Amino acid sequence: MPRVSVLMTVFNGMPYLPASVESVLNQSFDDFEFIIVNDGSTDGTADYLASLADPRIHVIYQENGGTAVAANHGLTCCTGQYTARMDSDDVSLPHRLATQVAYLDAHPEVGLVGAQMAPLGQAGVGASLNLPTTHDEVFAAMMDGRHGLAHACILMRTDLLKQIGGYWKVPLQDAWDMMIRMGEVSKLANIDEVLHHYRVHIGSLNGKGMRRMRFSIDYARHLATLRQQGLPLITHEEYAQQRAAIGWMAKMRESIDLHSRCQYRVAIAELYGNRRVRGYLRMAWAAALAPRLTTARIVRMIEERFVKIPHRNKSKRSASTGNPPIARSA
Repeated sequence: MPRVSVLMTVFNGMPYLPASVESVLNQSFDDFEFIIVNDGSTDGTADYLASLADPRIHVIYQENGGTAVAANHGLTCCTGQYTARMDSDDVSLPHRLATQVAYLDAHPEVGLVGAQMAPLGQAGVGASLNLPTTHDEVFAAMMDGRHGLAHACILMRTDLLKQIGGYWKVPLQDAWDMMIRMGEVSKLANIDEVLHHYRVHIGSLNGKGMRRMRFSIDYARHLATLRQQGLPLITHEEYAQQRAAIGWMAKMRESIDLHSRCQYRVAIAELYGNRRVRGYLRMAWAAALAPRLTTARIVRMIEERFVKIPHRNKSKRSASTGNPPIARSA
């Protein structure tokens, strides 16, 4: 039985899938199995997976059912003490698993641990997300709809994840609910070091996708609030009916917020994809739409460029790609 089961779900993962897989196979910690669920891909994903000969890799093929179905399918095959999540277009630094395993070994009260991560584009690696580190801060951020954890680089206690029932099936953000429920039965934490690079590229999430994602995040938060108050839970459809009944002013504010989030996401992809002028202009537009939401992000980027941040090791962040940090690019 391996110490760690690395679980990846993939749908049409080319051309980034090979780099993601290699970043797992090249971990300094090697006592793991690698469960990859091909969720009905129609590109070259199946051929690439069939070419892999590493005995630690176990590929599962299924018809397209979405990330939650694929994750729960893969979870049934996870035999490790810990389960690590990995996205099919991201890159983990070589010491990620070793660092996270050591943390859970030393902190039995923690059921799920994440890490800081930074965006990766054609121009290099950007600023860390600066996620909160303590349980109270992480859980409060998740309940407030802010990123308290990066699902793409978490490590969990497998038995605890199975005990709470794994993932649910809500479009895009089934992970948000799972991480909140893990926080209800154990402590959550983030290691204050960049251990993972998440891929940013134009068109990774459109306006419709952002709306679905925010809706499912809000639904997960609402269910958690009902549980905390000892009230009956409601279905996804019932929550949709409640949301549909809000006033037009609230709907307008929500639409502006969603558009701002989309603009910010595309701006990040442009900044790290060698479209810096367009990226800064789009960032300014996002800030004009939602000043409070965007200001903290802009401040973080300025600090990364002009201020030395002791707990962010930039050389480590660029090690997996061979590219300089974006803050130092021309």
